[in-house]
Amino acid sequence: MHSLIQPNEASALIRANLRHVETTVCPINLCAGRILRQEILADRPFPPFNRSMMDGYALRASEIRADGIFTVKVQVPAGSAKTLLGADSGNCAEIMTGAAVPEDTDCVVPYEATERIDRSKMRLLNQDAHSPGDCIHPYASDRESGEVLLEPGILIGGREIAVAASCGYAQVAVAKLASIAILSTGDELVDVSSQPEPHQIRRSNDIAIETSLARVHLHAQTRAHLPDDPATSIEALERLIKKNDILIISGGISMGKRDYIPGALDALGLKCHFHGVSQKPGKPMGFWSQADCAVFTLPGNPSSTLTCLHHYVIPAIFHAMGQARTLTPCQVTLNQAVKARDDLTIFLPVKLEANNQASPQLTQNSGDLVRILNSDGYIELTPTSDKAYPLGSKFDFHPWY
Repeated sequence: MHSLIQPNEASALIRANLRHVETTVCPINLCAGRILRQEILADRPFPPFNRSMMDGYALRASEIRADGIFTVKVQVPAGSAKTLLGADSGNCAEIMTGAAVPEDTDCVVPYEATERIDRSKMRLLNQDAHSPGDCIHPYASDRESGEVLLEPGILIGGREIAVAASCGYAQVAVAKLASIAILSTGDELVDVSSQPEPHQIRRSNDIAIETSLARVHLHAQTRAHLPDDPATSIEALERLIKKNDILIISGGISMGKRDYIPGALDALGLKCHFHGVSQKPGKPMGFWSQADCAVFTLPGNPSSTLTCLHHYVIPAIFHAMGQARTLTPCQVTLNQAVKARDDLTIFLPVKLEANNQASPQLTQNSGDLVRILNSDGYIELTPTSDKAYPLGSKFDFHPWY
């Protein structure tokens, strides 16, 4: 293992050496979770007409009389063409939410502020409560035609899809989805459907990685397993590296006699940017790359794998896809003191309590898969010469996917 580097150095090296993802054009209904690679422009004003914000009656506020009575001249449902009341005083239009307000009216009165007298007339309950502009979403008050509504680099979700669809974008330029392969290692691991011997355990890290990636719309194309054998490792790695943009390996990277992965990657000519980070869990993590493929090597213990995946791999992939900004982590407050270290960064699992209080969920070791279930995410405890982080200390919270 090389000299240990700090977590921020590891993140910087990954981002500097992970190849940027190309652009593709994708149907809008398949863009969820992608990174936008073009501007989305308003193709007309927003809203494109004076829009009624309530179900009720459109009228001219200047025509409100002492008796509050109006004649219902026409009904205006949403989606109907523009309507005029005409010059006669005291007329109104029955109107639905989202409909275009007649151009010769200036006020919408909700049903609940009126009473119906008969089929053709209604009365205002409070004649003094209504003014021009009431309950009307004015034409072009949100955006003018041609304005930029969405910038490149945005992570596309439901709101962004709605805006693009409203502007007529049936297809959108987005970052391609990287081809991702997941590889687990170790003779002690057997298939999930197998009955393990007393000295064996079922594989879980590869499925956990695949599931966490899928929850953020990053889908692995391949999931494979390697025995602890150097020749087999080199052959399988060479094949996977040729076919994929990103390879995520769990296990086989530490100081054990049968940890062959680092040597295999070196033998295949990949550049090692780092192998070993001053952190717990996940100290043996490494990152290798060549022109067309990046390889993340994660320690095989479950909490190490999950922590490194969340802290380094997923953010780096989105950065390579062109994500311009990441969500600002919420701040949480420790509800008890936590022992500090002066030599390592500690990624501490925590459970969220009321009022953004964080309750530490200490694990026995990095192989403790069960206790991590009690946590919602983790916080990053940087090294300090103090003996502890006191009650009330604030940290950024990183959720599990």
